[in-house]
Amino acid sequence: MSSLYPHAVPGVYARWQALRILLRERFLLEALRPLREDAGDVFFLPLPGMQVAVVAGAEAARMALVTLRPLLSSRLQSDPVVQLLRSGMLVIDGEAHDRMRRIAEPFFRPEYLEAHAGRMLQQIDRRIDAWPDGGVVEMDVEMRRLALEILLDVLFKLPEEAAEELWEPLQAARAYIAPGAWLLCPRIPRPSYRKPLQRLDTLIREFIRQRRSEPDQGDLFSAWVQRTDMNDEEIRDQMTTMLIAGHDTVATWLAWTIALLAWHPEIQTRVREEIREQLGENMPDPRFIHRLPLLRAVGMESLRLFPPIPVLNRRALVPLRMCGVSIPSGTRLLISIYTIHRHPKLWKAPESFQPERFLNPEGEGMGFRYLPFGGGPRFCIGAPLARLEGFLALARMLQRVIFTPLASPPRPHLRATLDPWPGVWVRVQRIAVRGSTA
Repeated sequence: MSSLYPHAVPGVYARWQALRILLRERFLLEALRPLREDAGDVFFLPLPGMQVAVVAGAEAARMALVTLRPLLSSRLQSDPVVQLLRSGMLVIDGEAHDRMRRIAEPFFRPEYLEAHAGRMLQQIDRRIDAWPDGGVVEMDVEMRRLALEILLDVLFKLPEEAAEELWEPLQAARAYIAPGAWLLCPRIPRPSYRKPLQRLDTLIREFIRQRRSEPDQGDLFSAWVQRTDMNDEEIRDQMTTMLIAGHDTVATWLAWTIALLAWHPEIQTRVREEIREQLGENMPDPRFIHRLPLLRAVGMESLRLFPPIPVLNRRALVPLRMCGVSIPSGTRLLISIYTIHRHPKLWKAPESFQPERFLNPEGEGMGFRYLPFGGGPRFCIGAPLARLEGFLALARMLQRVIFTPLASPPRPHLRATLDPWPGVWVRVQRIAVRGSTA
């Protein structure tokens, strides 16, 4: 156990177990389990040429995200995400981060977001209308397209065709920042990404140029453009950040939730009955989401099992101590949300899909054992948008469609987000609902 390893270094047998899991599952985060069991909630990960410590417990996460936040940097200069986002809110610290957050916050308040609920539902219905009754649909891609369309409308007021223009460059950007060989060899050449990333830049700069010639649209994009203290480069960086982080995470959450419901048909039926009882055939409305506790619990449990951002990266700026473990300056900290969400001392039956665990009075107050949107001062600014569009989409889809699984359930695959691999392939069967556009 960890008491045998006072320096938080996993033993040989634990490493062997981790290697076996990695070879079998091909999923690094699952391989962290025996290392945590052996060396504790803060342990060092033996990797060549790197000093890496893993944060795998609730108290350690609280320290990393709150107590020790001033001593840690979110900006790891050699990472592709920093090279892509540059000065984007996700990868800057201190006053620069807080300033960008203050500018964006009004556009994530309930009054702003709920005013767009009707348009979100129109886009959700259009997506459902395109699914063939009785046909097979890959929901991971469908949810990505839906989330991108909603994001472009709510935050940027861009026309529908912008989603199609951005689609391929954004997929390349996702692949560019996904974990890979660059972790061990940061300077490895990656020429195949040059053209699609240049295309993404060109599109964003053209959107900025056009918006500068237009009146204020009352959206986040206009707020950036109207500011005299933000130049085109800063706007480009914030927009790139929002485009990637703002649609990818909610899309992954929706895809995993549909997968869980498809492969647990009894729970899917119960949620559909709850929706029918509370909403009938009326369109979902933000005011009524709280009347769907089982739907909310399913969404929260999906986020626990498969958090879209399963790891947060930090770097120690100075030597520090965390839960009794000395962390040298320069150490890369991996805050493994995936591991915390499956910690057996924090959760009963942590590997099981049990939405009922979020129906108790503590369901919303899970503290630092539940971090699907991070925690502390850098809590995900986009969480209110993700929750609103996510629950509206789930409620509307379950009103109109029955999901039946095909083949085996997907497995987690670590890319820019925790993707379901090889996709969420389901058969869709329509339900006749008044008020739909089908």
